[in-house]
Amino acid sequence: MKQKQIIALVSATALAATALAGCGKTSEENTQTTAVKEAEGTAKEDLPFSKYAETVTVHLGGSLDPNAKIPDGMSYEDNSYTRFLKDELNIEVVYDWVASSSDFDEKMNLCIGSGTIPEMMNVNAAQYRALLKYDMIQPLDQYFDDYASDTLKGFVESGGEELKKCISNDKGEMMAIPAPNIAASGINEMWIRQDWLDNLGLEVPRTWDELVTVAEAFVTQDPDGNGEADTIGILGPGNSDHMNAIGGNQYGLDPLFCSFQSYPQYWLKDEDGTVKYGSIQPETRTALEKIQKLYTDKLIDPEMLVRNDSKEPLLAGKVGIFFGPWWCGYTVGDATLAGEADWRAYFTPLAEDGNYYTHMAEPTTKYVVVSKSCKNPEAAFKIISYLIANEQQWTADGITSTEMSAADLYPLWNVYDNANEIEVSTETLEKYLAGEITMDDVDFSQHKLLKNDMEAVIELKKEPYDDFSLDKWNLDSDLAKTNLPRLVSLLVGGNPLVNDKYIPVYNAYSGQTETMETKWANLKKMEEETFAKIVMGKADISEFDTFVENWKNQGGDQILKEINDELSK
Repeated sequence: MKQKQIIALVSATALAATALAGCGKTSEENTQTTAVKEAEGTAKEDLPFSKYAETVTVHLGGSLDPNAKIPDGMSYEDNSYTRFLKDELNIEVVYDWVASSSDFDEKMNLCIGSGTIPEMMNVNAAQYRALLKYDMIQPLDQYFDDYASDTLKGFVESGGEELKKCISNDKGEMMAIPAPNIAASGINEMWIRQDWLDNLGLEVPRTWDELVTVAEAFVTQDPDGNGEADTIGILGPGNSDHMNAIGGNQYGLDPLFCSFQSYPQYWLKDEDGTVKYGSIQPETRTALEKIQKLYTDKLIDPEMLVRNDSKEPLLAGKVGIFFGPWWCGYTVGDATLAGEADWRAYFTPLAEDGNYYTHMAEPTTKYVVVSKSCKNPEAAFKIISYLIANEQQWTADGITSTEMSAADLYPLWNVYDNANEIEVSTETLEKYLAGEITMDDVDFSQHKLLKNDMEAVIELKKEPYDDFSLDKWNLDSDLAKTNLPRLVSLLVGGNPLVNDKYIPVYNAYSGQTETMETKWANLKKMEEETFAKIVMGKADISEFDTFVENWKNQGGDQILKEINDELSK
């Protein structure tokens, strides 16, 4: 095993990092040489929460938030959560090392590079790929079947085939326990002022041409009625935001690109199975040229990529259209509560074939893996299943508020949720409001916030329940301030996800190749600067052709070769 190769795969920054004391246990050093068995007579259905007959010791690497408040008499290694695990499951957690949360990734990279990893680890995508490539972790299929709680199984299975691909090796074996990302959070929608449409007698735009017409009216026809030409048709990203991004990208222009089936910054799998880069495709050239015209015609925010904060004109009531995920209902929450703006969300603009194409977020970015030397890999499932089963109760009991956050101190902590949580929540609320189901029909064990949502929506939503006009919300209710932004996010932002159709496009590669270590930062900077100049009319569209040539020659072609070589193995 070549240490340099592994470190290069996970992160070049680790090469320059100051080594911290000790990394982990090699198989020869493992103090627990044989697996501890379950108590005799334990039924299979009880395995996720059963207490070992003898103590099982597991070795982890720790990430410590320097601002975490730990009560007197406790420590990072010895606290309420580690005591629960010892008392309830007979699992003893030992930290081989503890790094500051800001240094954790570098520390983990060094451990992977030296081949001295902890028995159980929280790792990112690049680290997971390195561990997988160099055969340092073990398959978990049999333990998932026997030791994952039903709730944990539900979370993992909610991610479907795309998530399964992320956590499987080339033999189809399960190699990690993922914390699924909320799929809807990577889907950008068009948010539009319905009250402005009503003021101007306009219909909701769905196609590119309709969007252009409405944006022009929003700029030129005084939709807010103040007698001044001070409105923005389509809001753009600020100087710290991005025109394109992987997944959810509030204020970005991703849906405009997607309508031409252009996916900048995405690695796309071609029909023949090879990977290509979305930013250099002909579709992206077309999209840039069309978006440039929107900007030149002043239909897109003239201060795009210049203003400090795009939220300012939005909350000031000067914006008619912006793009972002379902959760933008929180962003416009204050304007909704004040009855000042009626925002709706749609899949717009549609492509020429009538479909809505959207890039997706990564199915997961957080993995729990188990080293090949670990004798009780099932303990990882027990630790995580115990967290999922008790986290809400710890909050109710005040442990996470008066003592300490589970996020700071619980071993192997991640946020676990259903990948389709937003769609399920939105559809459930719609059926509940329509009288098709009652609260007794809903299993809340796998939905942390849904019970509260259902209790609040009856108080806040007036009839008709499918009309989301401002006067159809009970804005005077005491619950409005705390619950209305979330309900607007679900019922308005979630509406297209449930009641419309989209074609998802996933990123085909999320790792980091050797050439990317030295070339990627400059290539990405060149891309963002070129795209900005083209859109803002500071460069002709022919500049795109120059960019593509430079991108290929300055490392892009080599990166593509490395990606395709890696994925073909």
